[in-house]
Amino acid sequence: MKRNLILTVFILVLGLPVYGQVESEFLNFDSASSSLDDNLFPSISYNSFGFVDDTCGLNDKTVDYSIDSSLNLVSPNGNEFWQVGKNPNIIWESNNLVSDIAIEYSANNGRSWNVIATVPSTTESYRWVIPNKVSRNCLVRLTSGSLIDSSDDVFEISNNTSVCAIVVIGSSTAEGLGASSIEKSWVYKYKNELFQKNTSLVVFNFGLGGLTTFNLLPTDSPTLLPSGVTIDVNRNITKALSYNPIAIILNLPSNDTYNGYSKQTQLTNFAEINVEAEKRSVPIWITTTQPRYFSNPLDVKTQRDVKKAILGRYTDRTIDFWTGISNANGTILSYLDSGDGTHVNDAGHNILLDRVLGENIDYLTCLRGTDIENKDSVKKMSIKRRSKLVGDKFNINFYSFNAGEVQVRLYNKLGRKIITKKGFYRFKEGSNKFKVRLRHAKPKVFYFIFDFKFNRETAVTKSYTLFVK
Repeated sequence: MKRNLILTVFILVLGLPVYGQVESEFLNFDSASSSLDDNLFPSISYNSFGFVDDTCGLNDKTVDYSIDSSLNLVSPNGNEFWQVGKNPNIIWESNNLVSDIAIEYSANNGRSWNVIATVPSTTESYRWVIPNKVSRNCLVRLTSGSLIDSSDDVFEISNNTSVCAIVVIGSSTAEGLGASSIEKSWVYKYKNELFQKNTSLVVFNFGLGGLTTFNLLPTDSPTLLPSGVTIDVNRNITKALSYNPIAIILNLPSNDTYNGYSKQTQLTNFAEINVEAEKRSVPIWITTTQPRYFSNPLDVKTQRDVKKAILGRYTDRTIDFWTGISNANGTILSYLDSGDGTHVNDAGHNILLDRVLGENIDYLTCLRGTDIENKDSVKKMSIKRRSKLVGDKFNINFYSFNAGEVQVRLYNKLGRKIITKKGFYRFKEGSNKFKVRLRHAKPKVFYFIFDFKFNRETAVTKSYTLFVK
């Protein structure tokens, strides 16, 4: 946190004191080694009248500026899922430390501790190779002198090796242009944020400057392409789907309008890309257009019209990259402009990051480690929707090699539980079928989770993404 230093300044003019306050904006005490520069602020002395004596250092009365020491663990701080062999960061904030920092971990909720490393007091992160110590009751502890801080809640270390991919496709903003470095771009930060929470989550970024909706159409698209335009088979929706992702994010800010493509052309292409993802039951989040300098007011109108249409058509799978970023005239707010009128700067990328994180795309789309055992007990599982005027009926079909019980849980994309079938449905060995009813189902994305029990123990958990149109 940035701290401002308030200095009360007394100025003696013709023997009369003049009072004032000066706020210093340039002092940042965040880093562990931060301290006041003696050359900048020498000892302040006072004369017999209580005012500053211009013969600094000759009197005994001085002002002592001191900074309290602090140590605060940021990550892991509870509920993380870290896989054996992966290397997330242990991250902390510190201030004015005088002793090295000892890093330890516990696999039994703090009953005993194991040494990870000892690092200099000026560091604030440590890349940890996760040990083969499988447990759901892990904590990390930091110690520097008398200062100690540990995880607020337990996290999990798992030997599960599954990978859940999220693929980003798009143009220059997705690639990272506008940010002062690639590490400051929204996709790069998003990738790190997810990995810190769950190391099984991997973000693949196919963003490249200059791409349009035409470049990202399915490889076998029947759409007539403009002269000189080709589908980029290394970065399009087909390529993204080949990674078997749990979700796709599409970020195309303004190149279509820049190339003269109409609102209807853009929306038609968006629809084709979206349908291709739906065929594979992969949810795709589409970002709106973004503000940009256009000399032609008609281009600004196209940008606005496409933005409104995306928000209206894709509802809860749209990410707003316009509001709070655009001026009234459709240009980027000056303090968010990287300087070219086309791309947002670091602060702008941070806003985009917050908007994407707010969608919780990773939540419940990738079941975690020990929640799943890759057994072949349940096969050929499918969900079929039977729509009615009043509600929806879902037929659940599967084949089991053993008799058992199954419980159904249904969540929306924000992770809010919608239904839980009371008790467990009993099923037999062989082919099985049962029904789940949902009243007033609206068009949205649902996540079905099935907990199968054999011999009264949960042995298999399966999840399915379901689109209701």
